[in-house]
Amino acid sequence: MKTNSSELLVNATGQLMQQHIFDHLSDEKLAKMNSCLQKLGNHSSLETDHLEKELFDLFGEADLYAETTTPQTLHQWQSVMSYFGK
Repeated sequence: MKTNSSELLVNATGQLMQQHIFDHLSDEKLAKMNSCLQKLGNHSSLETDHLEKELFDLFGEADLYAETTTPQTLHQWQSVMSYFGK
C-alpha cells in the first residue's frame, strides 16, 4: 500500500510542479522537494513516512491560485489530500 501512496504523491507533486504552483518557493525548498520526490520515486527508501511528511509541509505553501492551475490539477490535489486524510 505504501508503494501506491508514494506513487500517487509523486505523480501529483510532479503535476503540481508543472502547473507552476510551487514557483514562489525558495530554491532551498524546491531542492528539498525534488530530493524527496527522487527518494520516494526510487521506492527503496526506508523513510517513506518522513519524506511524505516533508512533502506535505511544503504542500502547505502551494499557490493553488496561480494562473496556470487547471481544474484537473485541483482535482488531483483534492484526491491526494483525501487519500492521505488531509
